[in-house]
Amino acid sequence: MVTYGGMSKKPITVPTSHFIFKDLSLRGFWLQKWLGADKAKEHRDMLDYLLRLAQEGKLKYEMELVPFDNFGTALEKAIGKHGSQPKQVIKF
Repeated sequence: MVTYGGMSKKPITVPTSHFIFKDLSLRGFWLQKWLGADKAKEHRDMLDYLLRLAQEGKLKYEMELVPFDNFGTALEKAIGKHGSQPKQVIKF
């Protein structure tokens, strides 16, 4: 499991048995640091790979398409004022 976002600031809880019997590993990943490195081709390859997985339906994500007129509500949802919400995508 790789964690690269911690917006909730809540700890990750995993049963000890997963580490022992399922050989689980946890690793933090600081995306901004990796993006700042001189690795443009590696970045592009990774994005192409992730987009391909999404197109094939193997990588799923939650998003809500929001008209621009509802920008204020979308912003409130994005910063957590309405609890856990899908990503907000503004439609112009």
